[in-house]
Amino acid sequence: MFKAAIFDLDGTLMDSAEDLEAACNYALDKFNLHHVDSQKYKLLLGTGRRKVVESIVGEFFENYDESTIEEFLVHYNAYYENHMLDHTKPYEGILDMLDYLNKNNILTAILSNKPDDFTKELVSRTFGDRIHYVYGLKDGCQAKPDPASLLDIISELKAEKNQCVYIGDTEIDVKTAKNAGIKSIGVLWGFRTSSVLQNEGADYIVSTADEIKKIVVHN
Repeated sequence: MFKAAIFDLDGTLMDSAEDLEAACNYALDKFNLHHVDSQKYKLLLGTGRRKVVESIVGEFFENYDESTIEEFLVHYNAYYENHMLDHTKPYEGILDMLDYLNKNNILTAILSNKPDDFTKELVSRTFGDRIHYVYGLKDGCQAKPDPASLLDIISELKAEKNQCVYIGDTEIDVKTAKNAGIKSIGVLWGFRTSSVLQNEGADYIVSTADEIKKIVVHN
């Protein structure tokens, strides 16, 4: 049995793509530009908000500089702050899975590339006390797949690396686990395909939340 299960947020615990895309399209509207392609946009998710915006600006703007990116982020964040839970909700089986892990004394945490304040608000409003430790991307910190924040969480949980597993939906999550020296579980209901997770070398790949319970508690 693992001692700690550490989760990505968007695409892993929460189906958030629609609200994230709406925030991006709101910002594009401010520049009188057409909306993103939904499928292409999902492939950007997981890299962190700034990198997503840099990619969008690079594709949609003929001429831009740092001030364009900053202005885009202002519009993006203003919309998202007020609409982050319009359509966002936990994936099927997630709440039950978290309850099961807590019942079996598994420590639970979240590490997301979403800004720290948004991460904490979403988790508090959605999961209550089901999550023991929440860590979003803070100013001055490196985004995943840099392992520093994941290693900080492991230290906060007072766990050893071999007692921890990181659970996410993208190749970035698998890389983060590898870089930290812990096991990974890739989930198939998020923003990437099975082949992407397999190619990156996920230790486990699951298609339901129930499979996470079995791996974490009964492994």
